[in-house]
Amino acid sequence: MMNMKSLLEALHHGTEKACGHGVELLFQEGRDVTTWQKISSDSFYAEMVSEIRELGDRLLQEPMPLIPFSLYKLYETIGDRESFQNAYFERRRRLDAFVFLSLLDKDDKYIVALEDVLWAICDEYTWCLPAHLGGSLSIVLNEARGHRETLDLFAAETAFSLSEIIHLLGSRLSEIVVHRVIKEIRERVLESYASLKSANWWETADMNWAAVCGGAIGATAMYLIEEDDTLAPLLARILDTMECFLDGFAEDGACREGVGYWAYGFGYFVYFAALLKQRTIGEIDLLHGNEKVKQIAMFQQKCYLGHNFVISYSDSSITHAYQIGLTHYLKSLFEEVDVPPLKSHSGPWGDHCFRFAHAIRNLLWSRESYVTEKLPSAYYVLEEAQIFIRRSEWNGKNVAFSIKGGHNAEPHNHNDVGSFILHTEDQPIFVDPGNGIYTKEYFGDERYSLIYNGSHGHSVPIIEGLHQQEGEQYAAHWIQFEPSEDGDIVELDLTNAYESDNLTSLTRTCRYHKNTLRIEDQYSFASTPISLTERFVTFIEPELKMNGKIILDTGKGISVELHYNSSELEYSCERVAFLPETTNQSSLYLIDLKVKELNCKMSVSVNIEICSNQEMTL
Repeated sequence: MMNMKSLLEALHHGTEKACGHGVELLFQEGRDVTTWQKISSDSFYAEMVSEIRELGDRLLQEPMPLIPFSLYKLYETIGDRESFQNAYFERRRRLDAFVFLSLLDKDDKYIVALEDVLWAICDEYTWCLPAHLGGSLSIVLNEARGHRETLDLFAAETAFSLSEIIHLLGSRLSEIVVHRVIKEIRERVLESYASLKSANWWETADMNWAAVCGGAIGATAMYLIEEDDTLAPLLARILDTMECFLDGFAEDGACREGVGYWAYGFGYFVYFAALLKQRTIGEIDLLHGNEKVKQIAMFQQKCYLGHNFVISYSDSSITHAYQIGLTHYLKSLFEEVDVPPLKSHSGPWGDHCFRFAHAIRNLLWSRESYVTEKLPSAYYVLEEAQIFIRRSEWNGKNVAFSIKGGHNAEPHNHNDVGSFILHTEDQPIFVDPGNGIYTKEYFGDERYSLIYNGSHGHSVPIIEGLHQQEGEQYAAHWIQFEPSEDGDIVELDLTNAYESDNLTSLTRTCRYHKNTLRIEDQYSFASTPISLTERFVTFIEPELKMNGKIILDTGKGISVELHYNSSELEYSCERVAFLPETTNQSSLYLIDLKVKELNCKMSVSVNIEICSNQEMTL
C-alpha cells in the first residue's frame, strides 16, 4: 500500500524533473507533432484516419445535437435510456472527431467546430446520464450532491476527456473557452469529489465503476492540479479505490462482468496508471510487478471464440471489438498477452459511447508490429470464475466451446449457472445470448423476468417449472475439469442453482472434442418430480428433421445436429423476440426437450455434432 509520504515524494520528484510543472510530463505522446504526422501519413493508420476525416467533414455540415428536457425526462417517465443517450453520445463523437482533425491538420475550421462542442458540453445541465441519477426529475435539495455535481461514470469521463483535450490543444483554443472548461470541470467534478460530503458509493466498489470514476477523476486531477501537496491526498484516495477495483478480480484475472466491461474498467485503470507513472517519473507503476494485474491483462484473449465473437456470460455482448490501443499497450508490457485479429478491433472511436480516452489511445498506442491475423488454439480454465474455454480447429475451421459455473449474484449478473456456448467460425450455435437493451426495467425489480437475464433465456434445465434464482447462494460447484487434446471433460454440480426442496442432486457433465459435444444431466429427487425440461437456446431457427434429430443450418456450409432419444424426450420450440433491430439476434429460439417418464433418479443426455453440409447424417 502506498503511504502519503511515498506518494508526495514521488510527485515531488516528477515536479522537480519538469522544472516545477509536473503536468508537462503527462501524455507527451499526444503532444508530439511527429507522431501525428506519422499517423496522418502511415498506411497502417490510413483506414482509421480516412474514417475520421470523412466523419469530421460531414459533421461540419450538420447542426449540434440538441439535448432538450423532453429527452432528459424519458428515462424516468417511460424507462427509455437510448433517446437521451444517442444525442449525448453524438456530441462526444463530434468532440472526438474535431480533436483528432485539429491534431492531424492545422486547419482552424476544426478548432472553431471543437470550440462549439466544448461550449455545448459546458452548457449541459449535468454530465451524468439520467439513468444514473435515481430520480432525475426531483430537485434533489436534500441530497449531498445535486444533479450537476453527481459523479457517475460519464461525469468523470467527461472531465477526463475535456482536461486531456485542454492539455493537448489549449494553446490553440480561445482563452475564454479554456477558462470555462476548466471552471466547469473543477466545480462539477474535482470540487464535488474533494468536498466534505459523503463518499461516493463506487469508491469501495469492486467492479468497473471504481476504475472508471476513480481513474478518470485521478487523471483529471493530474491535468488540472499542479501543486503536489493538493494533488497528493486526492490521489491517495483514488489509489484506495483502485485497490478495491482490483479486489473484484480473483487471481485468475477473470472479469465476471464480461470482456466489454473488462475493456471499460481495466482500460481506465490502465490509462490512470500510465499517467501516474509519467507524473512520478516511473516511481509509481501500478502495472509492474503485480501478477494479478498481469493475469487481468490476459483475460481478453481468453474470451475470444472466433473472429470477433466472445464468451457472453452476464451482461456481455456476443461480439467484442477490442480497443487496439489498450491491447497493444498491454502487449508492450506483458509478452504473454495475445492480440486478437486486426479485423476485430474497434476502429478509431472505441465504442458506441465515443469515449475519448479509448479513442485517442487507439491512435497513439497502436503498433503495426503487434498485428495478428488469428488467435492460437488454446484452452483456459478460470477456476475462481468457474469458466472453461476451448478454442481449436476442425476441418480448417475455427470451433470453440465454453461452459460457466459461478453464481447468480455476479456483477451485471444473469441467472446463468451451467450455461454453455458452442461456436464455429463466425457463427454462434448454442449461445449464452448476452446482454439485452438497457432500460429502466432492465435494472429494476423485473430484471430476471426478462429473457435476457433470467435462466429461462439460457441453456439450463427447468425443474418442475422452476427457473434459477438470483443470489450468491444459487451457485455451481466444480466437480472436475479434465482438459485434453483427445477431449475435454467438465463436470459441474448445479444442485444449489435451484430453489427446490425436491431436488437433491443435479450434475451436468460435458464431453467436448472439436466438432462433438455430449451433455449429460443426472438428477436425483426426494420424490418423483412433476416435470423436467432440458432447454437449449440458439439464434438459428431449428428444424426437426425426424424424431430424435434437430438441425441448425448456419447457411454458411455448416450445419449442427442435436441428437436425443425421442422415446424419452418430447421436442417443442418457441421463438421469442430478443434484439429486434439486429440482423442475427432478432429472435431467440428456445428448444425444449421435456422428459416423458419421470422418476426420482434420471439421466438425460444429448449429442451435438458440427457437420459440413456434405457430411450430414440421414
